[in-house]
Amino acid sequence: MTATRTPEFIIVGRVDAASYTLWDIAPAPVDLTRRQVVVEELDVEAADALGEVNIIKGATAAEALDSFLEGLRQASGNPEYALAPNSNTSNLAVTAAHASGAAKAGMVLVEATVWPGADSFRIAGWNQYDSTADVRIRDAITRSGFTFPGGAVSVRIDHHRNVTSTLDLAAACALLAASGQLDPRALDQAVLLGELNSHSGAVEALPGIDDAARTAHANGYRTVIVPTDQVRDVLALGLKLDVIGARRLTAAVTALQLLAEEG
Repeated sequence: MTATRTPEFIIVGRVDAASYTLWDIAPAPVDLTRRQVVVEELDVEAADALGEVNIIKGATAAEALDSFLEGLRQASGNPEYALAPNSNTSNLAVTAAHASGAAKAGMVLVEATVWPGADSFRIAGWNQYDSTADVRIRDAITRSGFTFPGGAVSVRIDHHRNVTSTLDLAAACALLAASGQLDPRALDQAVLLGELNSHSGAVEALPGIDDAARTAHANGYRTVIVPTDQVRDVLALGLKLDVIGARRLTAAVTALQLLAEEG
């Protein structure tokens, strides 16, 4: 029996200190002569822009890229080494969405990405502070009646601050938007604050809500969605914020949809 050949992909881009900028990815020609010609041409073009060409095995383009990025993480010693935001992902059928969270240290951008490929869920940026975030977020989504997206799912934050469960609600809503269950435009309307209960999808009170609300206000946001039990606390700050309480993830999603329609 002939062994199945694992596909290979040509990956072109630039390696930087903390991220990789993808310029293009495409199946590598099976014909070795043709492959050599293509790679030589790409090498010249990439070198002119301080980039490089790599050939990586993978069942899909996304899997090959993920394998390549994992190699860069190991080589750099940086477990959070990631794809640069300005990467060309048009050949990956990747979907992504962003939501805003906040903490005393500052605003936090939460990015959720869904790639084609084997099912997996990876959190980067605050998992070193909170080892159960993935369970809370996944279970809260499914037990709220939503569908946790298939494929290679990742959530990351832009700065590695000790924010822990403050970002649960923002991460879950970003994932719902990335998987087509929530209008991504809704995420521009508010800062999302709250820990999720994995058993019920409830949005639970958490310490630091006052500092997070102050940060959101200081950065120009006018609407925050917080646990219902902490609405009074945030209103008492006198920040002239529109404070929306949510008891469950479903209520937060409904509030976001209404904000998007109004906006």
